[in-house]
Amino acid sequence: MIHIILFGPPGCGKGTQAKIISNKFGFIHLSTGMIFRDHIKRKTNLGKIASCYINKGILVPDIITTNMLNIEIQKHFKAKGIIYDGYPRTRNQIFSLEKVLKKFCLGKINIIFYFFIQKNLIINRLLKRGEISHRNDDTDIITVQRRIKEYDKETSIIWNNNHKWENSIIKLNASLSVEKISVFIEEKIINLLF
Repeated sequence: MIHIILFGPPGCGKGTQAKIISNKFGFIHLSTGMIFRDHIKRKTNLGKIASCYINKGILVPDIITTNMLNIEIQKHFKAKGIIYDGYPRTRNQIFSLEKVLKKFCLGKINIIFYFFIQKNLIINRLLKRGEISHRNDDTDIITVQRRIKEYDKETSIIWNNNHKWENSIIKLNASLSVEKISVFIEEKIINLLF
């Protein structure tokens, strides 16, 4: 099984690319944000807990996110591949993902696509997305800025200083067009498959 991580700040295009890859290669798309929003919509206990964090623009604690994702992974043992969109976001989440993949003999993390983009572009994208999708965490400029700050402080550095991932990380310019990015990602995945 192939495991692909799309990593980058909120609003950099991870979700868009995950959908394209998923359709192209028949991989499962696991988005922690989408799973949380589904729980919030259905007013589950998990949804109530998650919304407290998400609406403030801060990360849902590792234990909640990891347990939820492990349940999702276990539904897809027969998949060709999984795309992780918005996970892992902390070093502990990396260790947890490796642990669950090892436990169920599902392979290893193959590629980490690292989306980089200027801060002002992210803010504009998120606010625009908020207008269209009515996502609470995208409509308020203060929450948006807090999410970006949280990403810069907590998440942006999780793969740093670890030689283990040096050959797995592929940087890409997230300000390019959707088409250019998807062609770039596609080529890298095809190289991995063949």
